Amino acid sequence: MTKHYKTITLKKRYEDFTDFYDENKENIYKSIIEIFQEFKKTKKRKLSLYVVENINDLSWDTEFNFTRKDTIVLKRDVMPYFEEIEDYTTCCEIRDLHKELNK
Repeated sequence: MTKHYKTITLKKRYEDFTDFYDENKENIYKSIIEIFQEFKKTKKRKLSLYVVENINDLSWDTEFNFTRKDTIVLKRDVMPYFEEIEDYTTCCEIRDLHKELNK
């Protein structure tokens, strides 16, 4: 079994993927930020986020693998969410993290 940097296990039952994703988006995105922050401290080439959930009575899991070169995810996918909820402190953190990892 692969060792994941971070695992999110959610025990609530969701009706569908959209229901799950809408409710947990912030937690998932903050975990992605945490993974990229870890790249500043580690020499590892790849870090994984593993999400385990029960959707419509089916066990669902997925593994998101990130490398240092995947920083576009921060700006393209993660930052727009925090802009939308007007969490500008996190937006600044993402901007600075992206900049630092792309030196």
